[in-house]
Amino acid sequence: MLDKYDTGFETAPAAKEFNLKELIFKYLRYLPLVVVCILLALVLAFIKIRYETPIYNVSGSLFINKQTKSGGGGGESLEDMFLFSNNVNLKNELEILKSRPLVQRVVKNLDLQISYFNKGKVRSSNIYGSAPVALEIITLKDSSRSFAFEIEATDKQFKFQHTNGHFEYNKIFENNVGIFRLKRLSDRSFNAFSSNVFIISYSPLARATTALASSISTAQTIDQATILDISIETDNIPYGKDVINELMKEYGKMNVEDKRQISRVTMQFIDERLDTIKNELGDVESGLLRFREKNNVIDLGTQSQLYYDNFAESNKQLVTQQVQIGVVDYLLQYLNDPSNQYKIVPTDLGIQESTLLPLLSQYNALQLQRNNLVQTTGPSNTALLTVNATLAKLREQIQEALKNVKEAYKITANKMQEQISRSQSGIKTVPSKAKGLLDIERQQKIKQDLYLFLLQKREEAAISAAATVASSSPLEEASASGAPVKPNKKSIYLLALFAGILVPAAIAALIELLKDKILEREEVIKQTQAPIIGEIGHAEDETLVVKAGSRTVVAEQFRIMRTNVQYLINKIARPVILITSSVSGEGKSFVATNYGAAMALTGKKTVVLEFDIRKPRLLKGLDMQATKGLSNFIIGKATLEDILQPVAEFPGLYVIGCGPVPPNPSELLLDKQVGKLFEELKSRFEFIIIDTAPVGLVSDAFTLSTFADASLYIVRQGYTLKRQLSLVEDVYQQKRLPNMGLVINDIKTQGRYKGYYGYGGGSYYGYGYGYGYAQAGDYFEVNKRTSRNWWYKWIKKR
Repeated sequence: MLDKYDTGFETAPAAKEFNLKELIFKYLRYLPLVVVCILLALVLAFIKIRYETPIYNVSGSLFINKQTKSGGGGGESLEDMFLFSNNVNLKNELEILKSRPLVQRVVKNLDLQISYFNKGKVRSSNIYGSAPVALEIITLKDSSRSFAFEIEATDKQFKFQHTNGHFEYNKIFENNVGIFRLKRLSDRSFNAFSSNVFIISYSPLARATTALASSISTAQTIDQATILDISIETDNIPYGKDVINELMKEYGKMNVEDKRQISRVTMQFIDERLDTIKNELGDVESGLLRFREKNNVIDLGTQSQLYYDNFAESNKQLVTQQVQIGVVDYLLQYLNDPSNQYKIVPTDLGIQESTLLPLLSQYNALQLQRNNLVQTTGPSNTALLTVNATLAKLREQIQEALKNVKEAYKITANKMQEQISRSQSGIKTVPSKAKGLLDIERQQKIKQDLYLFLLQKREEAAISAAATVASSSPLEEASASGAPVKPNKKSIYLLALFAGILVPAAIAALIELLKDKILEREEVIKQTQAPIIGEIGHAEDETLVVKAGSRTVVAEQFRIMRTNVQYLINKIARPVILITSSVSGEGKSFVATNYGAAMALTGKKTVVLEFDIRKPRLLKGLDMQATKGLSNFIIGKATLEDILQPVAEFPGLYVIGCGPVPPNPSELLLDKQVGKLFEELKSRFEFIIIDTAPVGLVSDAFTLSTFADASLYIVRQGYTLKRQLSLVEDVYQQKRLPNMGLVINDIKTQGRYKGYYGYGGGSYYGYGYGYGYAQAGDYFEVNKRTSRNWWYKWIKKR
């Protein structure tokens, strides 16, 4: 038995080891594909870089001055009251710089709704700032609709593309979108452009604003600094510079306008209060005049000086409290007025309550924030609704705080009034006229002081509005990057190189993944421990390649196999060799015939039995016919002499056909006549070869294995599936076939195989059992049809 001897044949290693050299050589044949893909990718990258519009980065810096004061003697108090410039939120300023109201100003100032392009052969170029013509819009039928003109222009006239009519410059023309005038800019020449075809496009204000706002980037590069960087990526450097510079300019203007708006609101409030106090003061003075005229009172001071010293001090304090109560009343009236619901509340009016001032400052800050949101968002915006709710809550808190302050002032005033009453009780000698006069003068004093106070604050507000300056200034005017930021040559070339390597690598991996047939000797060795007895190269359509005097490669391979088989049969005198495979079409009949011929050439009388009863092809391949065969002998209808046929021009080699195909081949092989057949053959022949059916389809080979001394299992390169090697290993490990060895058939010297043979070819013989496997004849027909296709040959070699 085979397992008792050291055959010296190569078997599967105990464990699968990674072989870097094998992996390199496995994929090395794809190197031309990789080189071609890399070159193609680099060419495409060059074309992209050559014809893509270059994009430049234009940037500028804006300095935010937190210490800016509005000017004037009272400017500091007004700034603390309204502007809060010492508490600038730079994150808010970053968003304001990109806000639609501010960007819309830039669009209008620079007339960015109209764009000019020069049409080239590959791409169109933005010619902002250098266009030789300018479009004036007189009337638009629909201002919310975008449109574009494509014109051919010369120095004296122009025409629309694909039309024949010509138009003169500076004259009105009309089309389906509106009425226009195209002006010729005489200081700009057409010679500076690649063609005389120009594209003039118009975008609605909202769309142009949105497009520009989305292209602007703002950032605070230094956390502790108040410097903001503004940048834009554009294909036209003058366009980018103008946008950045105009944006910084308009930001400063808007900042000044906000401050002046605060001053105007303050002056409006003060003017309203001054009118009221003026009227009240006039009434008091008229009453005083009537009192003096009626009572003939000129000067009671000298008479009542001693009585009124204490009374005057208390009265002074009472006046102070009443002034503060009056201010509180005015503020409550202002807050309760619905028309002032979203207006700023004056804070620096003499009220120094520590609990009230923070609420007023927070309330005014939210009013400014709300004004910004109203300009940038809609009424249903969540942020605006949140600010409105917060304002309402703060308004209630301020009103409550004012009421508390008023109550405190009233308590103090009551105490002062009690002191005055006590002082009055001591003035018994002072005429009632003096007392009435004093009451009227006190009323006059209160109104007069309040009037002067408000007049002073109005002047401060006027000075603040006149001296208002922007809290920002351009630190660096807009400048462009020296080289384009897009396309990035380095990134594109690296990406192209990466794609040029990755794509062919993926193709190669996919090709290798889809190869489910045995292509390499190592694949057989790694998946089964069965020894490889022979390796048979590809033979064309010739069936019998082993002949006397033949020195072809395939003939020599059969001679080598003949020697190797001796290790399987050892010293058995008249051995029986069974030849099978996994499926049909792997070349069993071809190997059986030529192996028998190789044995016959050594002088041994050899017979080949066609036991593939279901689909016999052995005799047909030798161009031999027989009416009787093995099935006739088994059922007792023929003798051995009747079925035995010699092979022409090959002494010592005989074949026995299968005979008529029986309805029950498997049961027929269990007949006792089969054993008698082998007894008679062993008495007459020195070497018996059984060509049997595939083990992967039927059980005939296992039935006949009881009569065999050794087995040859045929594996065909490029035909046998890799998963079928598990069947080979199972048969070998379970010893279901005696002394089994492998024969790799149909090997070509081309391709990737390392060693004695290469891959890709076809054997003449095959089977068709209806199990889904192609017959050998069919295989050759396909091979012949496709062999003329160069791509098929290229793939097949791999």
